[in-house]
Amino acid sequence: MSLVGARAAPATNRRRVAPAYRIVAVPAAVALGSVGGIAAEHAHSPWVIGALGGALAAVLGVLALPSIPTRRATVALLGLGGLAALRHASFAGTDRSWLLVLWAAATTLTLVLVDRADAETVPALQDGVPLPNRIAETARVAGVTAAVVIVAVVALVPTVTDRLGRHVWPGLDPNAASVLGAPASLKSSGELPLTTRPLPSDAVVFTVDASHPDFWRGETFDEYNGSSWSSSFSRERVDVLGHAGTKVQVAPELYDEGARNGVEFRQTFHVEASYSDVVFAAPSPRLVETDKLLMREPDGTVRVAGGSGSGFGKGAVYTVFSRSIPVTEPKLRAADTTPIPGAIAQQYAQSPATTARVTDLAREMTAGATTTFDKVRAIEGWMGAHTEYSLNAPLSPPNVDVVDDFLFRSRIGWCEQIASSLVVLARSVGIPARLVTGFVPGTQDALTGRFVVRERDAHAWAEIYFPGIGWQGFDPTASVPLVGKSTSGGSWLANARRNAASLAIAAVMLALLAAATPHVVAAARRWRARRASWSAAALHRLERAGRKAGRARAPAETPREYACALAELLGDDRLAAVGDTLDLALYSASGAPEVDRADTDAVLTSL
Repeated sequence: MSLVGARAAPATNRRRVAPAYRIVAVPAAVALGSVGGIAAEHAHSPWVIGALGGALAAVLGVLALPSIPTRRATVALLGLGGLAALRHASFAGTDRSWLLVLWAAATTLTLVLVDRADAETVPALQDGVPLPNRIAETARVAGVTAAVVIVAVVALVPTVTDRLGRHVWPGLDPNAASVLGAPASLKSSGELPLTTRPLPSDAVVFTVDASHPDFWRGETFDEYNGSSWSSSFSRERVDVLGHAGTKVQVAPELYDEGARNGVEFRQTFHVEASYSDVVFAAPSPRLVETDKLLMREPDGTVRVAGGSGSGFGKGAVYTVFSRSIPVTEPKLRAADTTPIPGAIAQQYAQSPATTARVTDLAREMTAGATTTFDKVRAIEGWMGAHTEYSLNAPLSPPNVDVVDDFLFRSRIGWCEQIASSLVVLARSVGIPARLVTGFVPGTQDALTGRFVVRERDAHAWAEIYFPGIGWQGFDPTASVPLVGKSTSGGSWLANARRNAASLAIAAVMLALLAAATPHVVAAARRWRARRASWSAAALHRLERAGRKAGRARAPAETPREYACALAELLGDDRLAAVGDTLDLALYSASGAPEVDRADTDAVLTSL
């Protein structure tokens, strides 16, 4: 052999992608393109660029790797795509759950097509039955599998994400720039001014893994001077909390029965902002898992110790176990039978520094109410009927009481003014109340179930003390109508998760229907053949009689051979003539005479 021939020989053995595999590249490109789009957004790049990159990688991997079998290359690419999907499934950015659903469907279709393509590349046996039509088979199998995958995604992804995610993580160390750039709502402060308009953005500050939504409480304020709130506890001694590994026990607040004996509720916070030194939690935190040194104020506020610059940086993760007593309206009304502790009344129920007409208005609002709960509801009802919510509300004039100005002049304000009014009005009639700042639950991610909390979700609300129960939150802003109302619908995937049981039943029924469809179609074809042919109908009747007698027809038996076997088994010589007639009808050119057909029908009817 010449040198040229020796070099040319390997080229003839180079693996080529079979035509059956080429179609696999299409759904594979869609699958990896979907994950690439989400990964690009996580890296703050346009999702289209990531989608194109992922699609190109899939096409090259399936079609342009001659040294690796196509099936192996495709499965490896899908595995990488699955890892990327798991990594970026909880990305707290723009809702791209439709891309993850598209990834799941495309991955399913790719696996079905890979299996079919692998079968098509195997040479058929001599006289073997050809494979079913590719489109019909692929559509049926992919449809059933996709239904199962979608149900699994809807029902299981939140649990998987929570179990695989970290519950404690240090994150980045905050520097001076990150502290300055963090929103004021994430930084502890001993004062809350009511004359500064908030300027919220859509930036994500943290996400929360939790079984249900709640208000994520940060700080409380108990002293009002007409234009701002302050916390008397920030001037008192605070306790530095000791660590037991990553576990930090938080002592309950004095007289807060819910914090002592309530039902436990776990939340895991993933910090997305550059800095935060407040430990946000559902009321009331009792255990914090973190690597940070914490300090607790007497009102239950927990924050990172160490002063400015000490706190959670981007990527930090901490877990809080809170306790509270589940309440109902009758239970809150019945709390009035227990006296209010003197320390609580002295700290939170004294008449605030406000105008006389605010106090008169509070007495007028609650004149017909007999319990603390009903008085609070009466105040909320009045505010809902006479005030409005707007971030563009006018600022209060200098040197005036902000609550008085809101209730009697502007009657338009944002959450700090609305919640302050409830607290001041409640205290004016002797109800223990305080102002709380933190964040509303946020929007629940459609796929992972994680609550995504943005800077615009910063909020203020009131807490009312009920003896024997503890502090209960009241959000008067929820009762105050918006200026220019707007409604928004929930995610279709979130709605699907709420109906997961019905969805699962529908998926099972769909799977059973798809599995039974080939048998139903075959039975329908046999029925149509019997209707169209006397010989097929008569043979079916003979076979049915034989099966009832315990003797099914063998595949190689002719009608006459089968009829003779039944004649001997049943002791009925007439069946031999039935077999002769069926052979004539099925195999002769002229068919069976009409009289013989009539005799055959009579014999079969007698059986």
